[in-house]
Formats: sequence, structure tokens, C-alpha cells
Amino acid sequence: MINRKEFTLDARLESDTFLIGEMPLCKVLLMNVSNFPWIILVPRVPEINELFQLDKSEKVNYQSETNYLLEQMSKLYKAHKMNIASLGNLVPQLHTHIIARYRTDDAWPNPVWSYPEMKPYESHHSELEIDKIKKLVDDYR
Repeated sequence: MINRKEFTLDARLESDTFLIGEMPLCKVLLMNVSNFPWIILVPRVPEINELFQLDKSEKVNYQSETNYLLEQMSKLYKAHKMNIASLGNLVPQLHTHIIARYRTDDAWPNPVWSYPEMKPYESHHSELEIDKIKKLVDDYR
């Protein structure tokens, strides 16, 4: 195992999201954007900016957790399409966006990043979304 420092979540991710829970490798966060069902997975591995920096078992776990949440969110939200992206241009810490999309959503068919009117959650709505997705996280084996 690679010797690394203690994991710290990037300050921007911390300020733009709500904590849903933790899987074996990843923190699962809800993006504070109510326009789309949108989560972010962040492997709790310090000083990682790129997927290739994970060790072999971390890569397997990251892929497994990502695929699980893609499939479960697709079912939960009855999405027309699931979007997945790991850009890192503004936040270099390795993280993956998972977004349920609909032909009727605010940004369709464009990427969500091009939509100019992102609306933050009202507190009771964020709590409902967190509870729904937390059940998926808790059921992961």
C-alpha cells in the first residue's frame, strides 16, 4: 500500500455539496443544485488528482462504487440517461460527477455545466434527496 497523508476533502467540494455518506472507498456528496439529481464520488485517498494514481485495488473499488451508484440512481430516478464525468479543471482532487438526466430537464440535451440558472436546494428538499441516496449508499455491499 502506498504511504499517503491523511485525506482532506477539497474546500470547493466541501462548500458546494452536502455529505450523503461513505462507501468503502468514496465519500458520496450531493451537489447543491436542485435542477438535477447530482452526486459526486470522492475517493478518500490523499493527494490524488488522477485515476491512474490509485493503486490497483483502489481502482477496482472506485469503478465498482461508481457503477453501482450509476445503476441504482438510474433506477431510483427513472432517468433517460446517466451522465458521468471526472474533469478536475477547477477542483483537481479526483472526483466523479454522476447526474441523472431527462429529456425534459433544464439543460437537455447539453451538459449541465452549460446551464446558467443552477438553483440551490431548499433545506427540506436537500434532506429528502440525501435520505433517498443514503439508502443506496447504505445498501452497497
